[in-house]
Amino acid sequence: MRTLLRILDDHRSLWRLWLPLLVLALLGPLLALTLPMVEKHLIDGVVVPARQDRLLPAVALYAGLWLAVTLQQIGGGLLRTYLGERVAVQLRQRLLAHCDRLSLAFAQREHSGRTTALFVNDVPAVAGLVSGTAFSAIGSAVTVVAATALMFGINWRLALVVGIGPPIVAALAAVITRPLRPAARRVQDKASEVLERLQENLAGLREVVAFGREHSQAERFSRSLGELLRLRMRLTAMDTAFQTGQTVFSLAVTLVVLGYGGLLVMRGDLSIGSLFAVRTLFSYVFTSLGQLFGLVSGLQKVAASSDRLYAFLDETPRVVERAGAECPATVRGDVTFEHVSFAYTPDRPVMRDVSFTAHAGEVVALVGPSGAGKSTLASLLARFYEPGQGRILVDGVDVRDLTLAGLRRATGIVFQDTFLFATTVGENIAFGEEGSTPEAVERAAREANAWEFIEALPQGLDTPVGQRGVQLSEGQKQRIAVARALLRDPRILILDEPTSALDARSEHLLQQAMARLMRGRTTFVIAHRLATVRSADRILVLDGGRIVETGTHAELMAQQGLYRELHELQFGEHPDVYLPALPALPAVPLGPLTAAPGAPALVAVPEPTGQGMGPWQRVK
Repeated sequence: MRTLLRILDDHRSLWRLWLPLLVLALLGPLLALTLPMVEKHLIDGVVVPARQDRLLPAVALYAGLWLAVTLQQIGGGLLRTYLGERVAVQLRQRLLAHCDRLSLAFAQREHSGRTTALFVNDVPAVAGLVSGTAFSAIGSAVTVVAATALMFGINWRLALVVGIGPPIVAALAAVITRPLRPAARRVQDKASEVLERLQENLAGLREVVAFGREHSQAERFSRSLGELLRLRMRLTAMDTAFQTGQTVFSLAVTLVVLGYGGLLVMRGDLSIGSLFAVRTLFSYVFTSLGQLFGLVSGLQKVAASSDRLYAFLDETPRVVERAGAECPATVRGDVTFEHVSFAYTPDRPVMRDVSFTAHAGEVVALVGPSGAGKSTLASLLARFYEPGQGRILVDGVDVRDLTLAGLRRATGIVFQDTFLFATTVGENIAFGEEGSTPEAVERAAREANAWEFIEALPQGLDTPVGQRGVQLSEGQKQRIAVARALLRDPRILILDEPTSALDARSEHLLQQAMARLMRGRTTFVIAHRLATVRSADRILVLDGGRIVETGTHAELMAQQGLYRELHELQFGEHPDVYLPALPALPAVPLGPLTAAPGAPALVAVPEPTGQGMGPWQRVK
């Protein structure tokens, strides 16, 4: 009941739909209960005394009431469906908004299949409870009370015999429905797992095919489906057992009504019309009781969905705006880290006491080995996460005193792995700035060196890019990402190694586009390829979550520290390329060898000394 009250309270804005549904829920039973009373009059007052003059009016009255009941059921059904869809819409909107507010840490921890299951499975279950079961229960309760009163009004002895049934059914329902909630929870959990398996298979389809794992993945998915089938059949069996018990008990009570009622008719203590009326009223009572107990059963099953739903909605976002946070009108781009420390989990710090200042318009490169904290630093600046200690300032203002929208409006990010939506090229570029004109989109595409390939596409800017941009190359996707950032015109720019997976020509075009993008902006360049950061105003070298060196390329090369070590690992001190020596082979007469004019010759030379490289041969 607490679940139902919370759901109703969350959707109290729909009271204009609740009110007519409540009226229909009360009116429907009252109209339906007049039918057995008209039947009683038709038998006792028309058929038995053979009053032909009353037959047509009685039949017309019965038909009119039946039509009114039918219209009430149709109207109520349509209104309940509309209410359920509105509740589902509100829940899905709330879920999506909550997903956007939650930190990236939660998104990375929570499997997307579980979140998808909330939208696909749990929301319809909760919406159905609000729109259907709840209002049906009101009508059923009215029917039970009114029909029981009518039965006692017709014949209290027969009504008393019939009244033994409902308490027995209630006791049985309490026992049978108790295991439904955990069983329903297991079904929902397994359904989420099936969605996870499906999403993993679709997302990793390339790897599945490349490694020939189609059969094993299909078997794994089939096992999950089989387990889901078993759990659903068990839940259905429990439901069926309850429904069958209700049906058998209803038949038994009906036989009692007909037997004892028939005896009363033969004694003259009950009319035939009254017997049929009591039998019909009893069927209403029993059906309504079944609906009420179905509500209990439904609550047990929906409780599993609502538990999962509200557990997600009750998850507290780690990144929240402070009260009174301001949206900056303008941003210069000065960025300061003051003693910033951060850990994804309490026992594993990834950033320790980081302090530096980047002035407006300065290009700052972040380099270091994998896991040094480069991407974490950029994520903290964009407030994807909150620092555990210290603070981050933009133009001298703590970012926690700025609205998230204002901060991110001033920040542009070009990720290493660009995500494109399954829409057109133009809409993917316009994603950077809502309401952009086609002219602005084209201008950004030209500045990003993307117009050359866009113009050659079948529909230009209106060409669909496919799921996750599969129709485009990596270089083309990255240039779209740069165009997206250019359109946004941020004052602070984060470039997360966008050239790492590109060929030479694509990298050259992208470097030109990024040079235009970086002009006049405070830029943080996350780099693994050190050739891309030599011209940076300042290079921050991170290791183990700390800044261990800072300076220009020339200054860092002179320091003989980590930066120089990384540089020599990438470029080496000698331009020669070394290949591992082949084992000695027995001499085989090959005859004269003739090299094509201008072709290089492979000459074995002595092992280079002082390199610590083992038995290698040099290619000249």
